[in-house]
Amino acid sequence: MPKQDKTAVFAAVFIFFAGISATGLLIPRHHGWMLLFAYFSAFFAYFWLCKSEIKLPQLLAIGLTARLILFLGLPSLSDDLYRFIWDGTLLREGFSPYARLPAEYLAQGIQGVDQQLYDQLNSQPYYSVYPPLNQLFFWVSATLSTSWLAQANVLRVVLLMADLGSVYFLFQLLQLQQKDLSVISWFFLNPLLILEATGNIHFEGLVVFFLLLGLYAFEKNRMISSGIGLGLAAATKLLPLIFLPAIVIRKWFRDGATLGIVAGLVVSIGLIPFINSAILSGMQSSLGLYFQKFEFNASVYFLLREVGFWLKGYNIIGILGPALSGITILGIVGLALRGQRRKWPVHKTMLFSLSLYLLLATTVHPWYILPLIALGLLSGFYYPIAWALMIFVTYFGYQEAGFELSAIWVVLEYGVVLSTFAIELIRSHEKSA
Repeated sequence: MPKQDKTAVFAAVFIFFAGISATGLLIPRHHGWMLLFAYFSAFFAYFWLCKSEIKLPQLLAIGLTARLILFLGLPSLSDDLYRFIWDGTLLREGFSPYARLPAEYLAQGIQGVDQQLYDQLNSQPYYSVYPPLNQLFFWVSATLSTSWLAQANVLRVVLLMADLGSVYFLFQLLQLQQKDLSVISWFFLNPLLILEATGNIHFEGLVVFFLLLGLYAFEKNRMISSGIGLGLAAATKLLPLIFLPAIVIRKWFRDGATLGIVAGLVVSIGLIPFINSAILSGMQSSLGLYFQKFEFNASVYFLLREVGFWLKGYNIIGILGPALSGITILGIVGLALRGQRRKWPVHKTMLFSLSLYLLLATTVHPWYILPLIALGLLSGFYYPIAWALMIFVTYFGYQEAGFELSAIWVVLEYGVVLSTFAIELIRSHEKSA
């Protein structure tokens, strides 16, 4: 490699590491412009590295190193970790995190469940909504250490291993499809994946691993294994249940029923700890508030909400939330049937299903789109990469006094994403014509 090329590579790697570490560890989330500069710098380096002639093993080493850097400190962009620590500590001390509100447990004087940790919670008025599979990891981390950083790093190890497992199954799937393996670098080096999974400890990274495992088993016609993979994904976050129509309809009758039943059993077993009237009541209350009160970085919903203000004079989320959910379900079933008829690869149907869900959702946090990145790369669509870049503008809304995001940023984000999607869709139609 010429000296000039080596200099460019070292510069790109340095910018990538500096951008990731500054975004994930150093810059408070209410410093929006500094965050955006650091993140966009990391993304610029990411593009350069993925487009370069650097060999895949070296790129994977760069991605691994970037993740390990984030082990040096607590997340600076998300405070979800403290609920994980809270739930894990309760489990360690023999209490259910689902049974009572945090304030009730705080009053009991439980070891480790103290005022300092309580003050860090972003969900003090709500029951825990994290499924039992996640709680298992929370319990392990709390059992191994009482240090917040050590507990965070135990969870990070789980998510780091999930990313490595995702690379393995992505490699296998690309080989089955005889596609370019360089796609793996676009996944593993993606700054949003690195920061939101390993960095901020969001379990969508684990969801991606289980989804790819299930997809690989599906492509090998192993329906039981595929059902287990999809079931574990849904046991981690319930959202992957939206993929059942795409997968079950593709196989129809016996195989489809087998896969669906296995996935359902895995999810059901995972939800056994919820089978208690008090726990179910608390969970229903928290989930109901989520779907009828929470709104963040939405697209179609925000437009319809403004129409509601104009017609009714108040926020109609209580009507729009359920209505959009119903439209989403019908749309997902319709996409599954269309995918079956057009003989789309199943991951393409899943990509469009998740895209539809996110476009109609009332809440779209940055980490929600991580499964979209993997599905997009498998399907030959790069608009999820554009979304991974643009969704970071939502961090402009965080201020010391609270959260308020200008509509300009939301319009810019979805304008870029939908334009990219439209261009790619037109090109894909031209190729297939």
